[in-house]
Amino acid sequence: MRELTLMNRAGAGTASDEAWMDGVHDPESTVVDLDELELRGNPAADANRRGATDRFRQYGLCWFADAISPDLLGRCQGAADERLHRCLSEVRRRNLPAIERGTPNGYAEIVARAPGRYDMLYGTDAAPFTDPKIRAQARWMPLVDELLGGEASLLFCGLLMTLGGAAEQPWHTDGEHLFGPEVPTLPPHCLNVFIPLVDITPEIGGTEFCPGSHHLTRGIPEIYEQSTEHVERIGWRGRPLPLEIPAGSALLFDYRLLHRGLANRTDKVRPILYLTFCRPWFRDVHNFPARRLFTANAG
Repeated sequence: MRELTLMNRAGAGTASDEAWMDGVHDPESTVVDLDELELRGNPAADANRRGATDRFRQYGLCWFADAISPDLLGRCQGAADERLHRCLSEVRRRNLPAIERGTPNGYAEIVARAPGRYDMLYGTDAAPFTDPKIRAQARWMPLVDELLGGEASLLFCGLLMTLGGAAEQPWHTDGEHLFGPEVPTLPPHCLNVFIPLVDITPEIGGTEFCPGSHHLTRGIPEIYEQSTEHVERIGWRGRPLPLEIPAGSALLFDYRLLHRGLANRTDKVRPILYLTFCRPWFRDVHNFPARRLFTANAG
């Protein structure tokens, strides 16, 4: 049985914090051994799974390779390109204004998070994105359920489509803490699973994180809005962690973790499939508007 090697930390809130943050720059140190997590009923595997969830709560992220099969990966790649083309073609066909940055300027199906960065729900409620290996039978679900109290609900399934030439994105979180700074960091109530549909290289860019920063984002106004000043505002003292991971991997991270998309310095689209899971009582009302690009019977 292989060793589970998620990041170790000496302890939150200690004098070791700065040294720990300065040392977190090796993507291999964030790897979870998925085979061990999937072995239910085995005391050693159960201990590994508990350890993984405890450390995820400290650092806010982990990842593992080979989360989906090459066949499913290929089908998702083709479908992602087709869905984006259809949305942008519909905007042009109807002579609508270009989709500008910000939720109010987008549609229920697609929003621009920054110039050249589209967050798209369109078509993810159909094959291949409804495949059981992406939904209920996905290899990440045992860990997701464990992190979210045993009863995770799917909040969103979408595609992050970053066009070639898109610039670096400012820092942000995807959501806020439930309570103010007087309440200690609670276990996650919402998390993302990112599945890159192409290999993430320095040229095509990926997502960069501030590990452990979700402990510092409590009570920070509009921390979910993009800003180059968030790292300084929360007092995080470390080297950001860019994850360059293979296509078909799964990256899990806390909704409250500070992160940003890196520049895409190629002429190709960078497609990332994502699933957002939450505890059953949680709702997110910030990320997509109500107005629709397509009519109910279109598509």
